[in-house]
Amino acid sequence: MEMGNQVHCYIMKTGHVLNVYVMNGLICMYIKCGSLEIARELFDFIEDPNVVSWSSLIVGYAQFGCGEESLELFRRMKSQGVRPLLGVLSACSHVGLVIEGLQFYRNMETEYGDYSNKRALFLCG
Repeated sequence: MEMGNQVHCYIMKTGHVLNVYVMNGLICMYIKCGSLEIARELFDFIEDPNVVSWSSLIVGYAQFGCGEESLELFRRMKSQGVRPLLGVLSACSHVGLVIEGLQFYRNMETEYGDYSNKRALFLCG
């Protein structure tokens, strides 16, 4: 975590904080270190979060047992028109929400086509 904090400070000083890809890396780093609060602050700072930003936070919350927060983020992501990855299914499995996970999968198949062979990306897992 100490080295990650140093990288974070360097990113702030050099102005790379506006780069969504750099911010996604920081979000993943903080999630893996268990600092969900800092990861969420970084996410909220991103002007236009992409699918990686959303999925990283969704899976991170789920990995640490925050299933309801994870699913609420997923709903917000979809309401903003961001096409989901399968990370939400991983999130559901982490917190034992099997029925919800099946429903999300069925909805994704209906809305976006066959997900069984496409975009099976589990972020920050």
